[in-house]
Amino acid sequence: MSKCIFCNSNVEMEGIRTNKSQRCNCPTCGEYILSMEAFQDGLPGTITQEDKILFSGYLRNRPIEDKNELITNAIFYQIPNIIAPYQRLTVLEKIHKYVCFLAESSVHIGQEVEIDGADHTRFFCKNTEELVKIIEYLEQKLLIEVNHEVGRIGGKTVLTVDGWEKYEKLKEINLDSKKVFIAMNFDSVLKPVFDDAIYPACEECGFKAIRIDKEEHNEKICDKIIAGIKESKFLIADFTGQKQGVYFEAGYAYGLSIPVIWTCRRGEETELHFDTRQYNHIIWDDVDAFKIQLIDRIKATIKWRKNGSHI
Repeated sequence: MSKCIFCNSNVEMEGIRTNKSQRCNCPTCGEYILSMEAFQDGLPGTITQEDKILFSGYLRNRPIEDKNELITNAIFYQIPNIIAPYQRLTVLEKIHKYVCFLAESSVHIGQEVEIDGADHTRFFCKNTEELVKIIEYLEQKLLIEVNHEVGRIGGKTVLTVDGWEKYEKLKEINLDSKKVFIAMNFDSVLKPVFDDAIYPACEECGFKAIRIDKEEHNEKICDKIIAGIKESKFLIADFTGQKQGVYFEAGYAYGLSIPVIWTCRRGEETELHFDTRQYNHIIWDDVDAFKIQLIDRIKATIKWRKNGSHI
């Protein structure tokens, strides 16, 4: 039995000859595939144990279609950027993730969902003790009922009617907001993109585009960014120029279940990081056409948000 290089759990390894890689089936991180080079070299020494746990959570929460994405040595060096959105999650945000997971894993009211200690990274908890405290809190608030099994953390868990009410309220967060957070490269070359496409598209749909470099404030810039994202109905992220800040802001919004509209200038879509390229980007090359595409996507986003969907 081998050890997972991210969470140190016992894992089953299966060699894949076609691309010289190892498929790892980890009870904590879920299934992932390591290139042979990455498997042999292990993680760079600069990655802390806390960062490994956050990346484990990222792996666990990936869509099923991304499970076959090959993790290479190059990906290891992107880990700080990938996990940046999760480093600022508050305890309350982790609790909300837990409630949302139970609701979205239940086909009907009263359905039991299996939770165990290995699930702590799913909610970006630092350890199982943090997960235990979340479970105890939700039990005390009568939001969940847990059939505790002797010697196990968690167990068969049911979201109560009060828990479902909490979930519905979480989905309604920011539904009445008229703000849209804009994450993009602030290079002057892209000024027409904001002035003639993004801003007027938002305005035509009844929203105000918020760009931090254009806002007056006395707060630390990182605090202002986080506050701006939390107050927005959705976020528009343009990855032209491949700025790390845009990846952070889009990831942070997505982690809070705030819809993200993904965009990129034509010719740069091949440079998108592996953790975002699977999303449906608007690939633009003409500002006027981009504005029209953006209006259509905003209207679709508003409609989907009203129906409770997550883009």
